[in-house]
Amino acid sequence: MVLAPFASFVLALSSVRTRRSASAMAMFGTVVTFLLTLLVAWGLTKKSTPFLATYKYFAMSVAFNGPQNFQTFLIDLVMQVDRVAVIAILTLEVCFIAVIGWHQWMGRSETGAARFHAVLSLLLFASIGILVSTDLAELLAFWLLAGALTYILLTHRWGVDVAAYRARIALALPFLTDLCFLVGLGWFYSRYGTVHLVNLLSILHTNPGWTVRSIVLGSALLFVGVAGRLALWPFTSWLTRTAVTAPPAAAAITQAAWSITGIVVLYRLTPIFVGSNSRTVQAMVIGCAVAAIAAGALTLFGNEPRRIITLAGSAATAVGAAVVLNGIYTSKVAFVAGVAAVLAIAPARAAALLAVSAISGAMRTDDLTEMGEAWRRVRASSLALLLSALVLGLAAATALGLGFSTRSRISWALGDALFLLAVGSVRLFAGASFGPLRRRRGFDPERMREPAGATGFPFWLIFAGAVLGAAALVARYLDFLDASKHPNPNVDGLVLWGAIAVVGVVVCSLTYWRGKDGALVLSGIAGEQLARLGAGSYALIDRFLVLPSGEIARRLGGWVPETEGVLGRVAAATGQLAVASGRAPALPILLAIAIVLAVVFALAAPGLVR
Repeated sequence: MVLAPFASFVLALSSVRTRRSASAMAMFGTVVTFLLTLLVAWGLTKKSTPFLATYKYFAMSVAFNGPQNFQTFLIDLVMQVDRVAVIAILTLEVCFIAVIGWHQWMGRSETGAARFHAVLSLLLFASIGILVSTDLAELLAFWLLAGALTYILLTHRWGVDVAAYRARIALALPFLTDLCFLVGLGWFYSRYGTVHLVNLLSILHTNPGWTVRSIVLGSALLFVGVAGRLALWPFTSWLTRTAVTAPPAAAAITQAAWSITGIVVLYRLTPIFVGSNSRTVQAMVIGCAVAAIAAGALTLFGNEPRRIITLAGSAATAVGAAVVLNGIYTSKVAFVAGVAAVLAIAPARAAALLAVSAISGAMRTDDLTEMGEAWRRVRASSLALLLSALVLGLAAATALGLGFSTRSRISWALGDALFLLAVGSVRLFAGASFGPLRRRRGFDPERMREPAGATGFPFWLIFAGAVLGAAALVARYLDFLDASKHPNPNVDGLVLWGAIAVVGVVVCSLTYWRGKDGALVLSGIAGEQLARLGAGSYALIDRFLVLPSGEIARRLGGWVPETEGVLGRVAAATGQLAVASGRAPALPILLAIAIVLAVVFALAAPGLVR
């Protein structure tokens, strides 16, 4: 299951480098991985313990006295597939299948198709590695690999100056948060001598020399690392600044993949956070609430559609993260319900971004003030945008209803964030779908057509998000996720927060019905003022973080073209071999490949080599 996307990457890299073959190979690898994951999920339904595979990768004796944890330096490859991981992997693969299928129709004009699909396959491999890793050093390796691949995807249009300039923040800001994750991991290893999550939790308060301050410091560093990849405010700019310039498929899969992997990692690290003290967890919950409110409020500033939907998704994810952090401390129901809600939010985020990208491409603009009549001219994409916005709001309301009491102050703060994200996402639908679509230079509204082949993929993502969101309301589904009993959800809280989301939809609809042009003008002015205020912070980031990184990249500038040249020559040679093999009989070749793979897997099985 883990190696299937990596095999797809190798085959895509070494086969005929055409757009259609690269896309077909990426889709084939993802579908095979999805089928293998279904097989693993079927096996987990009959057992309560997860599948666990441990391999000794490296072991070296470094001392003969002192604490036993520090006498041997170990690096183990630990693959653990529990029920949360398998549902997360299935959701991730559904997102990849839909995004690749959408890109086959809508990304025909994108350059570098072989590179794009190969990186997608490798990103799927890295994301699955994150979800099945319980050793923190192993998790960090997959984490950094996924971060590098994300940057490559977001900078795929490297020949465009605007894309290259905006993508610098996608390198600098996540690098800073990943560095915090690395330092936090090193801090815990220096104190406990182990990076295996299960071993670390068992000695968190019994290891000689442990202190509350050390756990608080390490927990804060790990939380910042996860929050950066979840794109919680103020770490949203690495997604919002690249949402317009990156290929829509790359932006959509980036938001979906990091939402899923980030919330699962947060779910697994939260017991360490709780092991510090209650104030630390409370501060993290407050931070998530502030992030949700800020991201929800920022959806009302500016008229860039993809930026708005990115911020709305960030606000919804922040609500789910707050539920995870608060739930383990107050109620185990909410602990896993926050993960279930974010798993529903991730496909809806991708669907909304794909739908609004299709609308922007059809209308040839990224400004809401120039959009209109999408409901009449591109109704399928407009309906997908509306449904994805509803799934976002209702999934966040479900998480809030399961995770917080209606009497809590933080719950009402998150309720404000829920109202704001509902208004922001629905104003995007109202602004693009209704009102006049005016003729512009080089654009004739009468010639605008619906992209017929790609309209179904966002609906599949919406359906997946709706099913996952509805399943979070069922106690048996929560029982399946963490193998424990859960009571039925509180209906009063669900109704209250759902009503708040509906009120946000109604308020936004009435506002745009009475004065769409005035509302868009006000949001445009507010967005311009916000951009001016943010220019100073971006200048500081460029001066002290981006430019030094660029200098390092300039000194190593010849390495990337040389490596791509070598890969190109290897691909050309293997491509000729693939063309020659295509003329040979298919059945003998398939039998030979099956025999070779059987021998390789038999020799690599644990216990046979050693």
